[in-house]
Amino acid sequence: MTTGADIEDPLRRLAPRVLAALVRRYGHFAAAEDAVQEALLAAATQWPQRGVPAADAVEPGEDDTLTLLLLCCHPSLTPPSQIALTLRAVGGLITAEIARAFLVPETTMAQRISRAKHRIKAAGAQFRMPPEHERAPRLRAVLHVLYLIFNEGYTATSGPSLHRGDLTSEAIRLTRTLLGLLPADGEVGGLLALMLLTDARRPARTRPDGGLVPLAEQDRGRWNRVLIDEGVQLITRTLRRAPLGPYQVQPGSTPSGRTCWK
Repeated sequence: MTTGADIEDPLRRLAPRVLAALVRRYGHFAAAEDAVQEALLAAATQWPQRGVPAADAVEPGEDDTLTLLLLCCHPSLTPPSQIALTLRAVGGLITAEIARAFLVPETTMAQRISRAKHRIKAAGAQFRMPPEHERAPRLRAVLHVLYLIFNEGYTATSGPSLHRGDLTSEAIRLTRTLLGLLPADGEVGGLLALMLLTDARRPARTRPDGGLVPLAEQDRGRWNRVLIDEGVQLITRTLRRAPLGPYQVQPGSTPSGRTCWK
């Protein structure tokens, strides 16, 4: 029997490409997004029992994930709305999952997402890359949203747990996707390195009872060396080839980054 873990990653990885293809063809973001969410929910409930359907090999179409990210972070939206819409449309999370992550009722989150889609429509936004002069500020908005998602997961502002691994993992996954689309962008690489080096300390941050362990008292042997090595290699390459920016500066100031560079 196919398990939920077997289908979760491919569903979330492919969801933005399916949504982008529908919007590109039919031009109705809200309707297409609702259709994709219904399909995701059906797959998540049916495939564990029935198995993943066999699919003929097809050539991958145009990847519009970057365009989708820029649309979800449209300047007409507030940061909470940008976060919710990004997690749903690009992250492939269903509304209930996003609501649980932010400890709000599902109806509240559904309303927030619905209002975000209406605002995008009212602003006249179209599914296409913005003009060249708008791309830099829009990309900064995307990076800020991913940064906020990671921070909420790493140090939760509400709820009983200090850390929410689902959010930090999703932020890292989405930033990896963005780096794959923009491999030469130093700020995208810097943000991913920052996330990796920060998340590497997570195993040592809490006690068995969930309490916070101060940095000076953390067992550094429990830090995730794989994430540290990847983060250091990434920021080292980035600093050599890209203009310096805020996200590239921060990894070097993290305790895990400083430890490796000494």
